[in-house]
Amino acid sequence: MIHVLLIEDDAAIAKIIRYYLRQEKNYDVVWARTAGEAMACGRDQFDVVLCDILLPDVNGIELCASLRQWHSCPIIYISCLDDSDTIVRALEQGGDDFIVKPFDNKVLVARIQANLRRAGSRVQERNRKLEFEGFCLDLVQHTVLRDMETYKLSDIEYRILSLLIQNANRYFTAEEIYRAVWGSDHYGDVRTVLVHIHNLRKKIERIPSEPVYLKSEWGHGYLFAGDP
Repeated sequence: MIHVLLIEDDAAIAKIIRYYLRQEKNYDVVWARTAGEAMACGRDQFDVVLCDILLPDVNGIELCASLRQWHSCPIIYISCLDDSDTIVRALEQGGDDFIVKPFDNKVLVARIQANLRRAGSRVQERNRKLEFEGFCLDLVQHTVLRDMETYKLSDIEYRILSLLIQNANRYFTAEEIYRAVWGSDHYGDVRTVLVHIHNLRKKIERIPSEPVYLKSEWGHGYLFAGDP
């Protein structure tokens, strides 16, 4: 059973989503109308969170940042807002994916499944940690230790970093990263890759604007430079 936390203040939209997911037969949906209700049940175990942005009490982006302290499961925004600034800010606060309303419910299920597959696949390493000159990556806790500070990686950030580390010194385009991390059924926006790379640089690089590890080159893409 896939446990879903749906945070949506529009009763009509919530009813449609709940009905459709329940028709899939393996979804259990908990509905929260406000950020307050979401926080009240936020410590329960969920496999995925669907979060609207325009909530009546707290902005959904701020709520996501709070939920991310408890959950490493995929958090997918569902919103009528589709401007780049909102999408970037939402993903920077710990979201994994962004779906613009109105959307086809089949696409919603496909995006949920793609995020769950990605979250369920774990990088197999014999050691619990990978140590580099400038930081240490904990493969179990999904954290980065740099300059005596610990930074929690979202599931997406961990997937991207793992992909690049396992293929060190090889370039990946944003499209290739998206397909590898989100899955072949790729319905999203590759701008999300740029946002997550930006967030990763803030966590592993001493000077994010002058990256030592997560490098990029116009026309080639991104690569991880360095060996553990």
